[in-house]
Amino acid sequence: MTEFIGRGQDLEVLQREFDTRRASLVILYGRKRIGKSTLIQQASRSRLAIYFQATLIDDSLNLAALKEEISRVLGEDPVLEAISDWLGVLHYVARRAEQKKGLILALDEFPYLVGGNSALPSVMQKFWDSKVAEGGALKIVLCGSLISQMEELLAERNPLYGRKTLAREILPMPLREAAEFVPQWEPAHQIMLYSILGGIPYYLSLCDPPQSLAENVERLFLAPSAPLQDEPEFLLRSELNEPRRYASITAAIADGATKASEIVARVPGLKEVTQLSPYLVRLQQMRVIMRERSLDADEHARNHRYSLQDPLFKFWHRFIRPNLSALARGFGADVWVRNIQPLLNDYMGPAFETIARDHLRDHAQERFGVPASEIGRIWGSDFEIDVAGRLLDGSAVYGECKWENSTVGVSIRKHLEEAIAKIRYAEEARAKHLVFFARKGFSNELQEVANVDRGIQLIGLDELVRRSHPRPGGNSTPPL
Repeated sequence: MTEFIGRGQDLEVLQREFDTRRASLVILYGRKRIGKSTLIQQASRSRLAIYFQATLIDDSLNLAALKEEISRVLGEDPVLEAISDWLGVLHYVARRAEQKKGLILALDEFPYLVGGNSALPSVMQKFWDSKVAEGGALKIVLCGSLISQMEELLAERNPLYGRKTLAREILPMPLREAAEFVPQWEPAHQIMLYSILGGIPYYLSLCDPPQSLAENVERLFLAPSAPLQDEPEFLLRSELNEPRRYASITAAIADGATKASEIVARVPGLKEVTQLSPYLVRLQQMRVIMRERSLDADEHARNHRYSLQDPLFKFWHRFIRPNLSALARGFGADVWVRNIQPLLNDYMGPAFETIARDHLRDHAQERFGVPASEIGRIWGSDFEIDVAGRLLDGSAVYGECKWENSTVGVSIRKHLEEAIAKIRYAEEARAKHLVFFARKGFSNELQEVANVDRGIQLIGLDELVRRSHPRPGGNSTPPL
């Protein structure tokens, strides 16, 4: 798929920075496959840009390759050929930018360059502080997938601290943008695909829209040499120094260890929670896992839970990891029929709750006229509220999510009200909203109640994946 999809806000921010009349030092970072390179190229499409992707080779070879790319974009020049150091190349590009205002120099996978030349951040600092980039309003973009190393560039002890004009983490796409990769599918299947692949453009671009969800899953995960069959392991190997340890931690969390003490007990080589903490922090930086507390608990309370945040990791640990031996022997179709399809709705229950919470974080203003300030969930020993939070006007919102094969009736309201009565969250709220999400819609009785009571909102799947225009041809999804 070659069409550029989504990323409207990221594009706007980046293009606005490129439009400024001053020099720019932009730092972009995010996990692998998130679409940083494509975003940079899209944002600079109508501009003169030198885009260079570094590789894991010797520093001198990367510098030589950059000079070749500069020559390709700006034309050959014996002056450039004679330059043999990074500072000289940067000054050369800055001088050429004085004739070609707004020139962009994008250095992708910048950590690879630093790995081959540890002095490069200091060289960049010296160049930036010289102000030579100002004459031509040169735009420098430093981009990288090694999140910890890119965040290190912003740290106070780093030579580039305080010099960036824009720093932005590129995050997974929201559901509404991801759904555009399979525009003909019905909302339920779009949501299921999102709950498997997440908002990672590379994964979504591998989908074949004319095929069914089952066919895409089999091709991407279950077939021999399927492109995503070992993707979580690849990500951990490419980003981290101890991939086995991190893999053991994610497996422990996937298997139900939600507290640090439980995780330590399941990871060989770890004995204390203090030993585990750096690994958890790193996985949170990568947005592979998340640390969550019940919203009605004090921030320092000990009822935090760890869970997998990345949908592909969730799906892989639930369905792929336990079946790797069968997949290696070529039984992908059997794995789908026997071990995935019958359990997919169970998997979708928690996934649908996550989608509902994300929806209110991004789109609460569509229903309530005001954005959300805090959205999460609340749990106790004998209950759980799927969605809870506050809006910017101080009102509280509580919700239930049902991924069921039947419509939801008025009993869901009673169930939610009983749970709310057990908590002390947002007691001072000026108003209370109840919101319900359902796969198959709502009974006539509940719809009548919602028509009368403005404090009740009913949200179906169409609204979650809504587009500005109808799907061509209506619900033309291939069968599951």
